[in-house]
Amino acid sequence: MKKRISSTITIIISISIVLTIWFVISYIVKIRTLYVPTPIATFSRLIDLSQTEMFWLDILYSFKRVLIGFGLSFIVAYPLMLVSLLNKNVKKVVFNLVEFFRYLPIPVFIPLTILWFGIGDFGKIFIIFLGTFAQMIPMFYDSANLLNNKFPAFTAALKWKKTDHIKKIIIPGSAPLIMDNARLCFGWAWTYLIIAELLGAENGMGYAIIRAQRYLATDKIFAYIITIGLIGVLIDRSIYFFKNKLFRWQL
Repeated sequence: MKKRISSTITIIISISIVLTIWFVISYIVKIRTLYVPTPIATFSRLIDLSQTEMFWLDILYSFKRVLIGFGLSFIVAYPLMLVSLLNKNVKKVVFNLVEFFRYLPIPVFIPLTILWFGIGDFGKIFIIFLGTFAQMIPMFYDSANLLNNKFPAFTAALKWKKTDHIKKIIIPGSAPLIMDNARLCFGWAWTYLIIAELLGAENGMGYAIIRAQRYLATDKIFAYIITIGLIGVLIDRSIYFFKNKLFRWQL
């Protein structure tokens, strides 16, 4: 209970600091609203947007793309991590490919995805997949490998094969860490999606920001930025909550 109260107080303090700086910039420094809209104007626009159907459709389109792209990344990355634990040669091949993609700036693929797939959903999903799977594999591997060399006497006494060791110790034991890794990667997936939507889309929150920029509607841009941040925090806290519920033994 104390931990939950402390966390809530920390969140309130963080938000208060941001709002205070924003109020100072808007009402004391008096930067032009074309560059930084006032908090009142921004939240008024956010309330207006929340009453429109397009606002919720943009959120739905973006969330669907993130969920599919992230899900595909996980489906590919997790088995590759397990196979890498089983076989060192496979690990070398997988990690060579991973290192190649990890150091490529993913936004450079956006013009190609538009050329290959147009501005539909598949291109956005592909960008999310490229941006996250190469990050997931080494993170998952490091988390699982923490348990790889533990309990050797226990495993030997039971005469387990390596596959048994992975199935009965590594997979359940590393699950909380893997879920924490997934939380981080989901944030990156969201970032890659918004970048992809900014450069080529017909709908979604990134596209809505570009529409607002064309008309110099800075308050609308800020409203969408706040929305993106709030969704990110909500998703992160939800994953954290379910992780603690699923893995109470870790607490």
